[in-house]
Amino acid sequence: MQGRDPLLASIPAATAEADLERTVVLLARVRAGDRAAADSLFRRYQERLQRIVRVRLGMRVRRWTESGDVVQEVFQEALSKLERIESLSEFDLLDWLGRVATHRIRDIVDHMHAAKRNVERCEELDHVVPGELAHEQTSPSGQAYRAEVRALLDEIVSGLPENYREVILRRDYEGASWEEVARALSTPSLHAAQQLHQRAWIKVRDRAQPRLARLKED
Repeated sequence: MQGRDPLLASIPAATAEADLERTVVLLARVRAGDRAAADSLFRRYQERLQRIVRVRLGMRVRRWTESGDVVQEVFQEALSKLERIESLSEFDLLDWLGRVATHRIRDIVDHMHAAKRNVERCEELDHVVPGELAHEQTSPSGQAYRAEVRALLDEIVSGLPENYREVILRRDYEGASWEEVARALSTPSLHAAQQLHQRAWIKVRDRAQPRLARLKED
């Protein structure tokens, strides 16, 4: 079913490499000062971390997150503070990294605004929309179409009310279990978290369908 639904196929958790044991090994090597292990860990989580940050900060920061340079800088900085992670799961790691990266990139963007060095860049970013990312691809079954759907999903989730945005981030971007979602969002029960997630996805589909139809026509 997921393969037939472009939105579900575009959530990071749908294609994530689920191997916590490998992550634990890499983290142990990072703590021992292994730079190659840090690079491997970054490559493992780079795309998911970039998308989490874009959703949290909005699509205007695409230029910084798309290149990966700032995200990698933040990632390397965060790895020096691994002892702050109270427990270890894919969700714990991504949630913590996502929050560290979001705060750091927000500081960078705020600084650039204050220094008035990014006026032209921000005006350009304000006009970036998912439909402009891949005109060279005409087939809706190609890689460019999938990239556009991912960008569309990120944009829509970014614009949701906070509770809807956060439940989708936790469950579908960070790969949290329902127990972890309920704990992170302080919902009264697992069922309440699942209902919130369902309502959030109804909102996503309502906003996405017209634009998905246009993408398929291109």
